Amino acid sequence: MSGLFDNIHLGLAQDDAIKILAKDAQDLDSGSDYYMAVSHLINFPGPAANDALLSFLCKTSTESSVRLAQRKAVEVLARLGVDSAQSKIASFLDSSDIYMVENAAWALARLNCQDRSVHQRLIQLLDDPNQNQRVIIQSLSQLSVITALSRIASLKDHERSSIRGAAIAATINLSGDRTRLGELSDHLFDSNQMDRQSAVQDVIDAGGIELLPTLLKAPVSPAFRLRAVRALVENSLAKQPKSEALSAVDQVLRDDPRSITVLHHYGDPLPTKLLVEGLFHPDFSRCYLAMQALLDRDSEDVWHHVLANWQEKAHNDYGAHYFMMHLFGLIRDWNAEALTSIHDILFDAFRDRRPQFKKSPSAALLSYARLYPHQCEHILKSALSHNGHPFWDVRYAALIVIKSTFFNESLSRYLGQVQDLAHSDPEILVRWKAQSLLENVPMS
Repeated sequence: MSGLFDNIHLGLAQDDAIKILAKDAQDLDSGSDYYMAVSHLINFPGPAANDALLSFLCKTSTESSVRLAQRKAVEVLARLGVDSAQSKIASFLDSSDIYMVENAAWALARLNCQDRSVHQRLIQLLDDPNQNQRVIIQSLSQLSVITALSRIASLKDHERSSIRGAAIAATINLSGDRTRLGELSDHLFDSNQMDRQSAVQDVIDAGGIELLPTLLKAPVSPAFRLRAVRALVENSLAKQPKSEALSAVDQVLRDDPRSITVLHHYGDPLPTKLLVEGLFHPDFSRCYLAMQALLDRDSEDVWHHVLANWQEKAHNDYGAHYFMMHLFGLIRDWNAEALTSIHDILFDAFRDRRPQFKKSPSAALLSYARLYPHQCEHILKSALSHNGHPFWDVRYAALIVIKSTFFNESLSRYLGQVQDLAHSDPEILVRWKAQSLLENVPMS
């Protein structure tokens, strides 16, 4: 239920958040106060927060601050699992605010609403092209509304790939007919990045474990690919060999740009300066294309432009930051001056706790181990500890390092921590990875 950005107002008490929601809009210190208070109540599950959120949903107002916060309240109530909110949330399916309708449909699926009249209203909404048909399809599928099957199936040839994909996935879920599963592979390489990201979710919703090898090559954020691996593996534990699942996670975390199928190309070779700037592009296909080209450039030229961008903006741009973490480890012939600076950059990135930079610590660890294999003991022991780093992928990356051919230290130095992870880590993939390291260790 928790999220990385849930508890960002540490000084706000539950009672204070509830008092904010009881105020009139003109009495607020800021127009965003309602939204802040609603969002913060996710941290206080219980009757007081539930009642305050439900009461706030009854507030009648045309103020944008109220509408935005009410949309969020619907989401928070669903995440808190407040079943008594279903009726009130369902009433918003008739809202003139299409974004509120979208949130309500999502929330009702999250709460597993089994009211047939609500199901019928959701089906009716599929006929309105102004609504978010994708979310409505997903909600009906999650609620296993078989009566929606024919209407959903009629959207499998929709002009928008995001709606086609959702309809295909929902049809597979509701009917078991996997005839058109393969079409989701094409959507993974759509020209629009948002549609590619949607396709990843469609593969998950369809239980398309068969498409995993293709999905691993999709030019989207590794966060999407990693989420897909976890979901597909968890949904097919009986069918998916552990070794294949671990290989998939290894591939995503190593994230070699040469294994990604990019959708763009350079007509003429670009200057290194522009390639480095390409790491800031919002489309990950272009970022991976820039990464591929940079691996063939002179390392001193690359470092000159990387350093300039790092000092100016890359240290605070989570996309470029992530790609640079990997770039450092993929280029092996940095000069001594560069290696000194890169050492400090990687070490700081490993310790970075900023939620939006969540992808970088594991990438930094892998590159650090490649470049400084004899300085890894402290950072590895920290990575293998729950107290050392909160992100499970960092623990997994540490296990990759220990098993890597470039890392010559004995497993015995970390045996106790690896055994702990193998038995008690909350993330199943970390447990499996740790167990794979122990398979050839003699038992005393």
